[in-house]
Amino acid sequence: MKVLIKNVSLFDGINEPLRHDCSVLVEDGIIRHIYQYEVAVDDVDKIIDADGYTVIPGLIDAHTHIALSDTFDAIDLMTEEEVAIRSTVIAKGMLERGFTTVRDVGSNCYGLKQSIDNGFIAGPRIYPSYAGISQTCGHADYRQNRAQRSNFNRGIEDSSFMRQQHLVLADGVPECLKRTRDQIFKGASQIKIFGGGGASSLFDPLDTIQYTRDELRAIVETVTNYGSYVCSHIHAQPAMKIAIEEGVKSIEHGTFMDDEVASMCLDKDVWVVPQYATAELIANRKIPLGSEILYQKTERVGKGLLKQAELVDKYGLKCAFGTDLVGKPEVHAKQNMEFSARKKYFGSFTGIKQATSDTAELLKLSGLLDPYPGADLGVLRPGAFADMLFVQGNPVSDLDILANPDNIKVVIKGGDIFKDTRQG
Repeated sequence: MKVLIKNVSLFDGINEPLRHDCSVLVEDGIIRHIYQYEVAVDDVDKIIDADGYTVIPGLIDAHTHIALSDTFDAIDLMTEEEVAIRSTVIAKGMLERGFTTVRDVGSNCYGLKQSIDNGFIAGPRIYPSYAGISQTCGHADYRQNRAQRSNFNRGIEDSSFMRQQHLVLADGVPECLKRTRDQIFKGASQIKIFGGGGASSLFDPLDTIQYTRDELRAIVETVTNYGSYVCSHIHAQPAMKIAIEEGVKSIEHGTFMDDEVASMCLDKDVWVVPQYATAELIANRKIPLGSEILYQKTERVGKGLLKQAELVDKYGLKCAFGTDLVGKPEVHAKQNMEFSARKKYFGSFTGIKQATSDTAELLKLSGLLDPYPGADLGVLRPGAFADMLFVQGNPVSDLDILANPDNIKVVIKGGDIFKDTRQG
């Protein structure tokens, strides 16, 4: 199918100045040409007029849990089928908010991804980690109480959440290798591990170091052999140092970073994926959690992560856009709030670039495991996926515009329109 989009004021995902009066030719879901003027093209199946809007690349969220549509204790009472059905609502909402691609760093979204890629349901492209990998009594050991037993020969017995394979446990080098290879077999594009304590889990203090160097080294080596990379949940500075030294390429959160760790990230080309708006929400107790212990931990993370932004800016670190929202659809609907936070800490142009071409660069570290190798993401140029948004106003100069999804009037993914709220 050949589509011509005319009267385009275009942000290409890389350069700050807009290109005006462009025409974009899309064929079979790929941008073929961008003309700096209005053109007549033969055999066009459809013409779309973008007059009055800013056209930007589809947005990318590098830290989602797309299949997790409620609190962990609530999901612990659901079947796998119920969770899968609920995930379709989350996926559709993300796409309509302008996110045409996401990286999922811990949820069993296999059926969801297949259904989206096959055109059966609407949703973003997914770069999946599938099950996040944790040590026993680590951040991803989400048994809800100490009465839920673990049978190490048969897996987690008493926790439905754990049986659903959103997260898995692995202890010792052989188990770490097996769990890692199993996620790759399922189609993981990168591997997510938990290298330190977490805020939303009950039994692991934030400052713990999780996984030994031997375990971590084995995971990283295995994933590197498949041409991809490891991303690791970490809040504490000592755990970050170990992860970077052992070859982890993406630090999720990085809350209590210091100058030494920031310098290591710069030297080793390590990405940081913080979530500033979510940090503010949890610090102010605006996301429901299951206990006072969790509220206290998340408040500490919220306050620490906001200070971390200063180091990201100071060292010019590679910083991807992520939100880390888990909960009912109304919680996931807060996704676009991250744009206001990015504007506050980095300015509008840097913030929108983080959500487009910068995060696309991180996703392409998947290399041999890249599920979408056929075209570029996060940019508008010939050879890129035809993922684009028509936005009311210019978010390159005012990123707060994207904080309100209602300002995103048209969502195009792969050349197909999935949302159109223009008048007339």
